[in-house]
Parts: sequence; structure tokens; C-alpha cells
Amino acid sequence: MNFCLDESPLARTELTKDKMTQWIEGQRNIGKVDNIEVFGKATEKQLKELNDVRQLSKELQENLQDLENKVHSSEDNQAMNATAPILDYSEDHEFVSANQLDDYYAQEDLVDAKEAEKQRLTKGKAARTDIQRFYKDQCVFLTGGTGFLGKVLIEKLLRSCGDIDTLYVLVRPKRGKDPVRRLHDMLDEFLFHRAHEENPKGIHKVVPIVGDMEMPGIGLSDEDRKMLTSKVTIIINSAATVKFDEKLSIATGINVRGTKEVLKLAKECRNLKAITHVSTAFSNTHLPYIEEKFYEPPMSVEALEAVSQLDDNILENVLPTILGNRPNTYCFTKAIAEEAVRIYGEGLPISIVRPSIVVSTYDEPVRGWTDSVYGPTGLVVGIGTGVLRTMFLDVNKVADMVPVDLCVNAIIASAYHTAMKYKENQTSDIPIYNFVSGAQTPIRWGDFIEYNRRFGIQTPTMKAVWYYGLNPTNNYYLFLVYNFFLHYLPALFIDTFCALMGRRRAMLKFYKKLTKMANILFYFSTQDWRFNDDGVQNMWRSLSSADQTVFPFNIGDMSWEYMTETFLVGLRVYLIKDDLSTLPEAKKKWNRLFYLHQFVKTAALCLVIFLGYLLLKGLMWIVFGL
Repeated sequence: MNFCLDESPLARTELTKDKMTQWIEGQRNIGKVDNIEVFGKATEKQLKELNDVRQLSKELQENLQDLENKVHSSEDNQAMNATAPILDYSEDHEFVSANQLDDYYAQEDLVDAKEAEKQRLTKGKAARTDIQRFYKDQCVFLTGGTGFLGKVLIEKLLRSCGDIDTLYVLVRPKRGKDPVRRLHDMLDEFLFHRAHEENPKGIHKVVPIVGDMEMPGIGLSDEDRKMLTSKVTIIINSAATVKFDEKLSIATGINVRGTKEVLKLAKECRNLKAITHVSTAFSNTHLPYIEEKFYEPPMSVEALEAVSQLDDNILENVLPTILGNRPNTYCFTKAIAEEAVRIYGEGLPISIVRPSIVVSTYDEPVRGWTDSVYGPTGLVVGIGTGVLRTMFLDVNKVADMVPVDLCVNAIIASAYHTAMKYKENQTSDIPIYNFVSGAQTPIRWGDFIEYNRRFGIQTPTMKAVWYYGLNPTNNYYLFLVYNFFLHYLPALFIDTFCALMGRRRAMLKFYKKLTKMANILFYFSTQDWRFNDDGVQNMWRSLSSADQTVFPFNIGDMSWEYMTETFLVGLRVYLIKDDLSTLPEAKKKWNRLFYLHQFVKTAALCLVIFLGYLLLKGLMWIVFGL
């Protein structure tokens, strides 16, 4: 044998060099080296521990073998009986039956299966649902497609109804942009990223149609009108001016006359299957309880069209008389638009969806998306940035709001449901759907504000100018006091400072706008209404489980805590344009604003006490001559 052990590290190490040399030499001479301990000799204690480990290992092996023999010894062994308890030798655990364990795993498997099926359905990898098959190869004409609700509606149709033939969108020129450019810019927005990923060819199905809801015949060219009447099978009329204080002439032109013209177009469509008109749950606010039915309009369609032709200055003077018990031109004209649907929609496969206040998305295509500052959204932004310090509202009244994605799903389902239920030559019973939250999952203004405070403090924004501090009240005179001391007085100080420094004064002007917006919402924040939504619930229950997964709109399943958290994050990211990456820095700023807020409060309190002392001292001097 040829040994190469001379190069071993053991042969070169001082500690083992001598013993290793002897061992190598013994190997070469085929001698015994049992008496040589290269690595040293084990102690008695180490040998005992080694023996104990070996014994324990042997016992464990024997126990394991015994257990396996018992398990496999008999098929009818009690331990293998499906109804027998599973033996558990731990004193810290209760006995669990096999049935209970099977139920647990069965439920877990069911949840996993449902989630997997949901992913397949929502991503278009499963069989088409009933609603998806209905929209397949259909030509949809949409008004209001560039608005907040309209954008989400287009996104959902492209993503979940990708088999539609064409989606015609009525667009008017605006701010120097032609309709084609406006539509293409809109489809490039973040909202549509998911739709582009899941249906890359969908963008080519969106076709702009030049028009204007205020113009006769909604501004369609003869060529476009002829094309639409020959191809369109579904119409969704969601166009409206949502400004509560819009001029009556403009609100009438868009909300009433525009609706009337869309219905005239619908009657010319040769292959029409369904129309959905989007109204509002607040079209009949003069009633405490609102059902899913038509109500007597405040004025006829023809009378309103005649009145709206008057000079705007004259209309402004007589507007309170015209509105009567309606709070604003929006609610007033939407009520008359429903009358237009009742009259001009007779004999058509038509339905009306009445959503309440529409806010950001609940879940799709992303949580919390919004680009609208109307309604509660603008107020929450003001609260979160610290500029809104008081509000005239009743914390015990219901804040009826609905997420825009759930509302869109209800609109899509309503067109399908209308087409399925429509009978030829039908002349009555136009279905109306009150899409509201108060009927099933009400939330009060006080709870909504508390959720906003809690989640707002957790996710502050870099755009904040002061710490959170809202003081709501349902006493109008107390609100005026709060408004002066918390809004106008600080604004006056800031504008004065800016004037002295040569900077632009903007705070007083800002608070005037804020107060104007708040005044519009006072009507809705100090009272509430009861709604009936049986039609919406029946429509939901009539859908297949697959359609309920792809087009969810059941308000009863909604969590307001989840929604409010979503709402706050969405406003921060999509409306204020403050990315979540700035959150650590924003929290530092928020803490600084907190201490500054406490300092100002303390200083204000000291000032009030001092002024009170001076006032009391003056009165004492006058009365007692002290």
C-alpha cells in the first residue's frame, strides 16, 4: 500500500504530530496501534452519556415499531375507526374526534377551493358566467364614461366582460383636448393597468363617439347616429352633472334633456336588449321612506325645459321657489329625469339604478381608488390634512354611502337582469333598484368620523398642515362660533403674515370655498332617510354563485371598518398623490404637528384665562371701585 498520510494536517500539528507518526509507521508495518489514541481517550463520564443516548434511541425505536404494529395489526382496530377518538397522550390537550378534525380540514379545503375558484373566475380563467355570456359579442353605448363612475364601469367591462364586441363611449371636447385624445389619456391612467394586463386587446374595443349631453340629439353626427342605431344592443346612461349647486339650465340640459335624447336614440336601435339609467337615491328627499318605485315629479319634463330657457339671472332669483322641497338643482333635475324615463322609456327594456353617495372602490380593480372630491371625499381630505376643524352634522344620522366598484357591478347586473325579465310589448313595471347601504349595513356619521380618525392617524400624509382635530356639532349657532375661531381667525392670521412677508394670501379664499362646499352637504349630514332595497336583494339572490363572485355588489357583505381603512389609504395615494413610501417621514411630521397642536391649545387656554381675569378685574373695578 502507498500511504500519503505524511501530508495530513495531523502529522504537521504539534499536538498530534508524535502520535500520528507512530500510527503511520504502524500502518506501514501492518502493526497494531490500538494503544495509540490520536485524539485522546474518552472519559468515563463521556462514555456513560454516550451509552445513555444509545439506550434512549433504542427505546424510541422500539416504541415506534410497537405503535406501527398496533396501527396495522387489524383493519377493524378501534384506533382506526372513523368515528373513534384519536388517541392523544398529551395531558395538555383535549381529545378531538376524527369527525371534528375531518370537518376542520374540510372547511379549510372548502375555503381554499373557493378562493382558487374566485381567482380563476375573476381572472377569466374559468368558464364564462351567465352575465359574461350575456355581454359576449354585444355593442354597449355608454354616456358619462369619462366621469368617476363611468371610468370604473369601463374598466370592469373591459376586464370581466372581455368578450364584448365594442364599447362606444360618448365624449365631448374639453380643455382643448379632442374626444379621442381625452379617451386615450383616460385609458392610460393607473385605474386601467389591471384591465390592460388581463385583457390586452380590450383597449381596441373602446371607441369614442363625439357628442354632448347638453346638445340636441346629444350632439351626434348623422353618420354616428346611424351606426349606433344599427349596432348598439345595450345602453348605460350614467351621464350627469353631480354639482349640487349647478345652474338650473345646465343641470336640466344634461340630467333631463340628455336623458330624454338617449331614450329617443334607444327607440331607434333595432337590436336593443337592455337600458340602464343611473339616477340617485336622493331624487325624492322630501320623503322620509323611499321605496323602489316612481314618485310624483316636482315638475313635468316639458315645463322644466321651458323654464330652463329663461335668463340665468332670473332663474337664480326664483330658484328657491322652483326647487320647493328639493334641496338643490341636482336632486331636483334627477327626479324629473326619472319622469322622463317613465314616459319616454315606455315599452323599452329599461331599468333605473339609484345609488346613494358613491365613494372610492372597495376592492376592484385596486382598493381605495378615487379621483372625485365631491361629497364626503372632500371633507375627509380636509380633515386628514388638518384644514377642516369643524363640521355641521348630526353624528347620530346615517351616512348612506356605497363603494363605486359595487355600484358598477350592480349596474352591469341590472342590464342583464332587465334583458332576462323583459317581455315583448311590455308597457309598465319599469324596475327600480335603490342601491344604498343604509337598508342593510348602515353606518352613522359619528362612527364614520371615528373610523377616519383612527385610520387617519395611522396613515398620515406629508400634505398635512395641522394635526387632526374635528369638532362636529348639530347646533348651527355653535358651528358658527367654531367656524370663526377654528377656520376664519387662523386664516386671517396666516394671510396677514403672508401679506407682511410679500407672499400670496390664499387661506381666507380657501375657507370660503370650503364653507360653501360644507353648506351644500349640511342637508345630507343633518338628516337621514330610510330606503327599501328589496329589488336589489332579489336581483342579487337571482344570480349564480359564479356571477356573485365576478360581479359582487351585496352591501350586506360589506365591512365599514375595511371600507374606511381602504378609503383613507386611497385618498392618500390616488387623490392627494402622496405615496405610501413617505409614511415614515409623514409620521415624524405628524408627531411634530401633535406637539405644536398641544402647545397652541395650551397657549390659547392661557390667553382665555388671562383675558377672563382682565375682564373680571375690570368689572370689579367698575362695580366696587377696587
